[in-house]
Amino acid sequence: METTLYATSHADNSPAPDAARPALQKCVVPVAPTCFLLHASAGADIGTLSAYIREIAKTYHAYGAANITFIVSDLHALQLGGFFLPDNQRAMVGELPIVLCYMFASEAGVVYSSNNSLRTLTYWAKYFAKEWAR
Repeated sequence: METTLYATSHADNSPAPDAARPALQKCVVPVAPTCFLLHASAGADIGTLSAYIREIAKTYHAYGAANITFIVSDLHALQLGGFFLPDNQRAMVGELPIVLCYMFASEAGVVYSSNNSLRTLTYWAKYFAKEWAR
């Protein structure tokens, strides 16, 4: 956990505006090594959030991580903003050999998906957005 907090503090050197930093730290909360709670409230700027996650991915890759897992807690806001679109997922990782994984949970169960399978990721994001809307 100490390494997670250390790496996250170094990820804060992103080019994202400083005024948005506290809001971003509430959206991406470390819960375990290489595991974050991803909670984007309605109206969150997906572009800024994606840039912040890219900085986290770069930092964790530098420390040797092969993947990062995000537990999605507010799928609807992310889905509306286009967070799970293939182009956005590719932009967050770029050329880094790191995999972003997502855990979607609902009363129906939990699904684990990654940005390696962009079609599957997009499908599960849409599916759980409908489940959560009920």
